[in-house]
Amino acid sequence: MKKLLGIVVLGIFIGYNPLSIKFSYAGLLDIFKSPLEICMDRLEASGLKSSYAAQDCSGSTRATLKCMDRLEASGLKPSYAAQDCTGKK
Repeated sequence: MKKLLGIVVLGIFIGYNPLSIKFSYAGLLDIFKSPLEICMDRLEASGLKSSYAAQDCSGSTRATLKCMDRLEASGLKPSYAAQDCTGKK
């Protein structure tokens, strides 16, 4: 019973920790999304239309998302980061 309680408390702490959510684009159910969906969600959140987001994110992989994280941290806009990381210009 103690182990089950510990697992539940740890799960709640990790799932709802404001420090990890504040700096992360990932939600609790994003493990079921494809990299294309995550990329499109990011671009649409930045104000880009769905058609342009689909065009920029086509061919996205998990490596693309990591590349986008690095470029966005350096100050590049998400749409340009997606284009650079997928090889489109």
